Formats: sequence, structure tokens, C-alpha cells
Amino acid sequence: MLENHEHKHAVHEFDGIIENRINNPPVYFTVLFYGLIIWGVAFMAFYLLSGWSSDAEFQEKMAAHKGEPQVEQQAAVTPAAPTPPASVPVVATESGGEGRELFAKHCSSCHGADGKGAFGPDLSADYAYGKSLEAVQESITQGRPKNMPAFEKKLSSEEIASLAEFILSL
Repeated sequence: MLENHEHKHAVHEFDGIIENRINNPPVYFTVLFYGLIIWGVAFMAFYLLSGWSSDAEFQEKMAAHKGEPQVEQQAAVTPAAPTPPASVPVVATESGGEGRELFAKHCSSCHGADGKGAFGPDLSADYAYGKSLEAVQESITQGRPKNMPAFEKKLSSEEIASLAEFILSL
């Protein structure tokens, strides 16, 4: 029906825009147009119907960043004797457990879970500001230039001492 329809004017011009009603658009434009519509519907269906949630993904990443167990792990039955992670060495001192927990919570995001360095420097090698207990406590307490934050207001002096002992044991 529309194939036989004749326009009054085959070429229409308005505000310098010329519309040619005789020629059809190229086939690849039509294929691209309908292909993108199909892709958009499939993409929306996948994310809307698959149960994916950006909030759930955010919560998983925050839990991993804070060192907290993920939701699926909390629901699982925990073993009778928990074993420490293999990537973080076990310290024989009584403050090692607290130091390990503090390291996992505050330091591992920059220095890596094993202290070998990630964004921050390797803690198992030589330190730029000294490798004595006092120097490490000062670095933790006051921070250092180039992205080492101060933890003086976030951690108590006992926690800083425990964390420093654990770091020196790496």
C-alpha cells in the first residue's frame, strides 16, 4: 500500500535540511537499527530477570574490602577449629591474632593479604623509614607521605603495637 504512495514533493527542504523521500536508507543502517533494538531487549532481559543486583555486588565488594565474611559464607556451617588464611603467616605471640585481624582490616587493601605489596610497598622487605618497632609504630600512627594514612585516631595504642609486631613478623 505504501509502496504505491506518491509524495507531493519527492525532496523536502526545511531549515537547510534536505530530506530525500525517494531513496531508502542503506541496508546496513536498517540491520544495525533493528539489531541494536534486539540487543537492547536481550541485555535488559538478562539483567532484569537474572537476579543480578548492583547493590548486592557492592555489598559483596565492601565485605571483601572490610575483611568480613560474605553472606554465602556466613550461612554455611563453620568448622569446629577455624584455620587461619594460608596467605597470612601465623604469629606465635598472643597479640598476633589481633595484629593479623587488624592487618586484614586496615592494611591488606594496600599492602596485599600477605604483605608482599599491592598498591602500597612490600612489607616483607626493607622499609624506607626503618624496620624497628618504634619506626613501624610511628609510620602507623602518623602516616607517611605518598598515600600512607595516619591511624592514630582510628586505632588505640595497644592495637597499633599489636599491628606493628605483626607487620615485623611478615
